Amino acid sequence: MLSTMDTALGIMAYLGALGLTALASLLLAGFVAARARSLPGAWTLVVFLCGVALWSMAMAAPATIGPGAAPFTLTVVALSPLPAAAFVHLVFAFALCGALRPVAWASYSTACLAVLAGLVWGVGRIAPWHGFAGAYVPSPAGWAVLTVTAVLSLGGHLRLFQTWRQQSGVHRDQAGAVFVSSGIGLLALTGFAFPALGIAAYPWPVLGLPLYSVALVYAVVRHRFMAADVWARRGLVWLLLLAGAGAAAALIATLPLALAGRPEGFVATWAALAGAMALGLVAMAPLKRLTDRLVFPGAQLDVEPWRDALAPAADEQTLAALANQMLRERLGLGADGPALALEGERASLQGWDDAPLALRQTATRVAGLVEEAARRLASARRLVEAEREARLAELGALAATIAHDLRNPLGIVQMAATGAPPEVRAEIAEQVGRMNALVTDILDYARAWTITPRTLDPGEFLATFGVPVEAPAGLTLSADPAALRRAVANLVDNARAMGGDCAIIAAAGPPLTVDVCDRGPGIAPEIRDSLFKPFVSRRPGGTGLGLAIVRRIMEAHGGTVGLAQREGWTTCFRLTFGTTP
Repeated sequence: MLSTMDTALGIMAYLGALGLTALASLLLAGFVAARARSLPGAWTLVVFLCGVALWSMAMAAPATIGPGAAPFTLTVVALSPLPAAAFVHLVFAFALCGALRPVAWASYSTACLAVLAGLVWGVGRIAPWHGFAGAYVPSPAGWAVLTVTAVLSLGGHLRLFQTWRQQSGVHRDQAGAVFVSSGIGLLALTGFAFPALGIAAYPWPVLGLPLYSVALVYAVVRHRFMAADVWARRGLVWLLLLAGAGAAAALIATLPLALAGRPEGFVATWAALAGAMALGLVAMAPLKRLTDRLVFPGAQLDVEPWRDALAPAADEQTLAALANQMLRERLGLGADGPALALEGERASLQGWDDAPLALRQTATRVAGLVEEAARRLASARRLVEAEREARLAELGALAATIAHDLRNPLGIVQMAATGAPPEVRAEIAEQVGRMNALVTDILDYARAWTITPRTLDPGEFLATFGVPVEAPAGLTLSADPAALRRAVANLVDNARAMGGDCAIIAAAGPPLTVDVCDRGPGIAPEIRDSLFKPFVSRRPGGTGLGLAIVRRIMEAHGGTVGLAQREGWTTCFRLTFGTTP
């Protein structure tokens, strides 16, 4: 016979194991229903987990209130074949078996017959047992019901074993994991047979029952559902670690009792138990915090270091990439996990809806910092653009004055050269033309390009430049004809000056692009990075303003100009339309 203290501790551990199993099973059932609905057999798994919870409560009730729990406990025992049939259904769904429907019908039909027999003839009684207020003792009909339950469970395990042998890779690992987790459950259930078989020993196997529900869901769901959802995967890991933390807290709570000795008497015993429970709660708090930090790190955010780390980003794309990298490192996320997207000055969170509240708040604060940095970038660009426009306006005014002051003397020089020998006259005309071209380029570069878009047919428009054109039929382009003509003419003139063939190639995109390509000597490496800046030229005798003017025209169209690669061509300049608002 157990001592008073042994009995009290034993009953408390027994009830704690069953209560934790019931709670874990119900929580996991809700978890699967909310998060794994698309998994084959998900709702069957929910029913099975609810059955495990109901069984746990039914076995705990007699130990608490004795024979008074008989109506509830005996009814649940009579219904026990149904969760076993659900387990068979779950296993065959998990195995993706073609015979799922007939197997499910056979399992549920057998279970229903056993349930009916148990309800009609009774499944047993509740009797006191070794200090417990009550324990379930089956009748012959009860043994028959439990036998049907055992046979169904055994059938499910055999199918799992067969799946493990037939499959390979991940599915084989899944089947093996489910088999092992279910084995844990079967071993734990043997503890309930101690009273029925007259075994005068504490039902130690029952204490392992809480691991069953968690291990089963982890085995079934991990690869099919959890791998695609970082928060679901972490949520399950959190439950596992929290269960471990609870066990550690219980161990810490009972340690002083083991060291100080066992008090005698009812009041002293329950006072010791109350103290142990209080100590367990105190120990559980830091263990839970540790679990939270292990599974969900980075919930606390120091704003200033993040603001300083985001400041060097030169553009929105770099800013978003940097923020995502920092979030992944801070929270321990994978590259395919939730992310932060940045459009203009607005940051949005993608894949964070199911994250824990503390982590969502962290991500929201980071998104706010990213928006702040994006606003700084946009403001800096506006300041730079305003300063650039102001400089261009000054340059335009200066260029207009210089053009007026230069063109009058140039006209006089050209008129005065009419009496000169032909070769002198030709040289003067060439140099005057170069001066006029430079003046025109300066005026065009410095002017404020105001465009009036019209719908153009790129094929027809580009054919007027006298070079081969490739353009899809039916393609349309919205652009200012005069401004675009100047841009394309500059590029075509450059291509012709390089020697060799040249061509214009349009592509529908999106975005729509126009490439002007040549087979000349290519771009010198020392000018590649500054090619579109003023007074940088790739050809002898050039003013160095042609490509800068093209850039200004494309910016006015909301597009860009840059270098591109095309097979068979050494140099391609690409006009891209509609890339900026």
